[in-house]
Amino acid sequence: VVSTQSTVSSGINAEYGSSCITRHCEVVPKCNPKAVVCEGEGLERGQVGQTARFTVDTSAAGPGDLDIKIRGPKSPVEADTIEVGDGKYEVIYTPSEEGSHIVAIKYADTHVPGSAFRPEIEKGSSAGDVLAYGKGLEEGSPGNKSEFFVDTSRAGDGDLGVAIVGPDGTSVEPVIEKLSPHHTKVVYMVGGDGNYNINITWNDIHIPKSPFNVNVKTPFNPSSVLATGPGLMHGIVGKISLFEVDCRAAGNGPLDITVEDDDHNLVPVKVRETEPNAYDVSFIPKTPIPHFVNIKWNDFNIKGSPFKVMVMPRPEKDINLGGEGKIRVYYSTTTSSEKIRHNCRFLQSLLERKKVHLREDFEPWIPIDIGMDREERNRIFEKAGVRKTPMLFIDDQYVGDYDDVVELDETGELDRLLSYCALKYRNLQTVEEARKVDELLKMEQQ
Repeated sequence: VVSTQSTVSSGINAEYGSSCITRHCEVVPKCNPKAVVCEGEGLERGQVGQTARFTVDTSAAGPGDLDIKIRGPKSPVEADTIEVGDGKYEVIYTPSEEGSHIVAIKYADTHVPGSAFRPEIEKGSSAGDVLAYGKGLEEGSPGNKSEFFVDTSRAGDGDLGVAIVGPDGTSVEPVIEKLSPHHTKVVYMVGGDGNYNINITWNDIHIPKSPFNVNVKTPFNPSSVLATGPGLMHGIVGKISLFEVDCRAAGNGPLDITVEDDDHNLVPVKVRETEPNAYDVSFIPKTPIPHFVNIKWNDFNIKGSPFKVMVMPRPEKDINLGGEGKIRVYYSTTTSSEKIRHNCRFLQSLLERKKVHLREDFEPWIPIDIGMDREERNRIFEKAGVRKTPMLFIDDQYVGDYDDVVELDETGELDRLLSYCALKYRNLQTVEEARKVDELLKMEQQ
């Protein structure tokens, strides 16, 4: 109850005999509740959970007590009455129930014009009832799209706002797709690693848990690292052992490679990146005992690691045909055997299917009987251990005749040997280029 009573002082003079008598009395202005003016949307309508307002002007109504009571369908509603000027008031209340409310306004214990008012309170627009969900609010993968969904079916009418800020503080433009009147799909592109802040608002008010913090890290999968090559299976003392490591499908992460022999002696390892996340690896075993190659990606062993490499002693008589890092086929041009001629054609067809003839490390077929002296021919036969043609040599090592090559192809061993030779060829080319550079530098210094 707010009191607005005011008084006016008035003087009355009277004569009694020869004396003048003066008396002062208080004159109370007349109260007129009909002169009270009530205005505002809060007297007509409102929304659950939203502030409702109206004004009451008693300035022309004379003195009196202002009494305001608000009641919902089930319980009373508290209201704040704030004086904003002489006899003027602002009334604020927040309804918590849906339905018709009663606003009773009395002045001097008399209802003012229009009282009791009956504002209709509707279910309001509530950011607290908006639901956002989806993996795009939890995780992301660099270079890929992430998505999430927003359900506003319980939030009433309103405007949805989505703002995404990337790790570098720049805005990330979302693509917003309306799936139904109350369901929305949001898609955004994830750039690099870092924190993404996703702000979701409903009528400019943050929904629960907003802003969402999405910490993006490049995923890694050690099982997707592929290591291949003879250097992971066998080796010879004093000779380069080579293999390849392909991490391109494993995400980002440091590659760690160590080689040690069975006596736990570390062996130097050379790693060369041939393209992003693809590597050529080489080492030279020094002792004829098993060696172990440990390959880790993000400190996790890849599939097969540690690899056990059987190292053999260097042969006492090591015939060098000059074919290191090369693919060679020796054949006979004068043979009368129909089978050998067929095998030559079949081997040529097999190698061409694998496009071996287009490789830099492939040398044209070498006739073993025309243009080759006896001594050289005997060295080839001695190294191969047989005299049967055609003969396939890979990296200066005898692989076999046509029948042997077919068997190796069926087991996948041929492809591994060919990959190894390409690796060896690249490595030798790099060594040769480095040697030439060294020679040029020495010549310049002289």
